[in-house]
Amino acid sequence: MAGQARKAAEAGDRFSRAEAVLDQRPTAFHQPSRDPAMVVSSKVAAAGDKRSGRFERIPVDLIDANPYNARRIYRPQRIGELSESIVANGQMQPGIATMRDGGRYVLVAGHYRLAAIRQAGLPTMDVMVHDGLSDRDLFEYSYRENSERDSQSALDDAMAWREMLDRNVYPNETALAGVVRKSLANVNRTLSILKLSGTVLDLVGQNPETFPMSCLSELVLLEAVAGTKTALVFAEKVGQGEIGRKEIIEARMRIETPKSRKRKEISRQYKIHVSDGTQIGALKEWDSGRVSLDVVVSSAADRVALINELKKRFSIGDA
Repeated sequence: MAGQARKAAEAGDRFSRAEAVLDQRPTAFHQPSRDPAMVVSSKVAAAGDKRSGRFERIPVDLIDANPYNARRIYRPQRIGELSESIVANGQMQPGIATMRDGGRYVLVAGHYRLAAIRQAGLPTMDVMVHDGLSDRDLFEYSYRENSERDSQSALDDAMAWREMLDRNVYPNETALAGVVRKSLANVNRTLSILKLSGTVLDLVGQNPETFPMSCLSELVLLEAVAGTKTALVFAEKVGQGEIGRKEIIEARMRIETPKSRKRKEISRQYKIHVSDGTQIGALKEWDSGRVSLDVVVSSAADRVALINELKKRFSIGDA
């Protein structure tokens, strides 16, 4: 088990380092001679934005985070790996920024790069500055870049989308669905993730990429019927890759539709005695209506008389 854990950790480190390198590259091929301004300009144009930007190298002290950033959760390990890459190779791809009042810049896209640059203690960041970006632009640029680079986690989407609606950047879920190119049902289901308790959301936030939308939506339903403690247990198992959506549904169904227990019947017994007080049997009845007679009749004549009486009572003819 220790060996497997070590191998898994090493694989995770390699993956994180690879992500850091990819974060530095606009394509899968390293082209160090290419002008970084041209890289971003061509990328923005390809995304359908007609406004041209200008390349600037800005002091990091003048850069503020995007208040409408589509990504809300950043992994410290990935920041560290990217920081090492920037120190070793330089910043290969600029971020995207806009200037707001007061001479400060709002970073529209490139927050992993900014965090890595700050961690490395570097004084400036390369950005393409686009003037006149609206609040919607701040979100849409960010969402588009994050989606192109690395699929957004469901929790990232839920947090960002909820804020866009709360701040009236988009009037309703339908308008938001059109921007993020998701169905209205998908948007509503994603937003429902935030119904999870803070305890469960904190756990999910530690490694949100391991929690698919299908599992999170089922965790919401499970917590509603089973409580936070149970939901937390299942969330931990999802995060560790031990279970998936099917197991969460099965657990909820067991709670919502428990197996009906067979009702214990109450019975009453009446002892049968003859004239001298000897018990010769018993008559027993249950609440369900069942009746049994267990009796020993030694006399053949008495036995025939009893059988005939019972046959008459229940209209039983001779076989």
